[in-house]
This record gives sequence, structure tokens and C-alpha cells, in this order.
Amino acid sequence: MPSPVDPRFNAFYLLTGVTFMTFASGFGVCLFNLDTVDACVNVANSWVGVFKDMGDHLIAWAFALGHAAFRQ
Repeated sequence: MPSPVDPRFNAFYLLTGVTFMTFASGFGVCLFNLDTVDACVNVANSWVGVFKDMGDHLIAWAFALGHAAFRQ
């Protein structure tokens, strides 16, 4: 019997899992210790630039893809 999950989603699940684990690992400093909230805030602030850069890159990629598709 074939699997009900499309195998193309395996890369999506892998990427999502790796991203979540990488992001969550930075918050280990404040997971169960409220005395380290300042460290947790510093980690969160350090990720803001990374996510902004990733978002900007994805938006630029989408525009480039759209322009290339319309040129064809």
C-alpha cells in the first residue's frame, strides 16, 4: 500500500524540523529558568536580523522568479 504522504514533503518536514531545532536550541538558556529571561531576550533579538534578511531574500527571489516567468 502506498504511503499517504507525498514523498516531496520529506524535504519540507526536514527543513522545518531543522529550523525549529536550531531556533529552539538558542532558547535553552531560559527554557525552565525565569531568572535568565534577559539572556533569552538577547537571543531573540539576535535572530531578528537573521529572519529579516531571510525574508528580504525570499521576497527578492519571488520577484526575480516572477520577472523570469513573464519574460518567457
